Amino acid sequence: MVSAIPYGSDFGLDASLETPMTLRQFLAAASPEPAPAMKRQRREGVQVVNAPPPYFFVAVDQELQPELAETLEASLGLSAGTELPWPLGAVQTGQQLPFRATTLQFAVGAEGSGSPMHFHQDALNLCLRGRKRWWLVPPSEAAFSRCHPLDALDMGTTAKSVKDCFEGACVFEQEEGDIVYVPDMWGHAVLNLEDHTVCVAAEFA
Repeated sequence: MVSAIPYGSDFGLDASLETPMTLRQFLAAASPEPAPAMKRQRREGVQVVNAPPPYFFVAVDQELQPELAETLEASLGLSAGTELPWPLGAVQTGQQLPFRATTLQFAVGAEGSGSPMHFHQDALNLCLRGRKRWWLVPPSEAAFSRCHPLDALDMGTTAKSVKDCFEGACVFEQEEGDIVYVPDMWGHAVLNLEDHTVCVAAEFA
């Protein structure tokens, strides 16, 4: 699925703004048409003109995306419903962790694409290519928002609570090969800083 923000309809956005598309189609598209959004100029070091770039984001399913599912299992040892390798196969501990991956997600985004503030269960996020900026807040400050990170930062006092959520966050950048652990119910938003930033995430319990 391709949209301005991942799972936009789940955040209350018009479902018609989401475009069913395979990864192959997304990568082959010369210039996918972005969804409508507020105009903005370069800020936070990222160029976004008129609308946020489209973001390919999918929950990996063995039946719906067999090739992707097989690739993640073969290269990272990741498969939904199985024991979680630690950390994503990078270190051999000789021990199995008492956690199971409940959801696997795969995303590809252009510079300026991103996810609004949201929260969920524990997750590991591996950046396979590119660079991402994160905003992380504790559960007491967490919120569900449908505002793209750049829109939230541009907001005035009329949406002070949304903007404060970002301004009070722990901010850091994730580079290629870095793994980010997002604790259970911690709020987080993400902004892709390079074209074709690729990540895979595993929520676990």
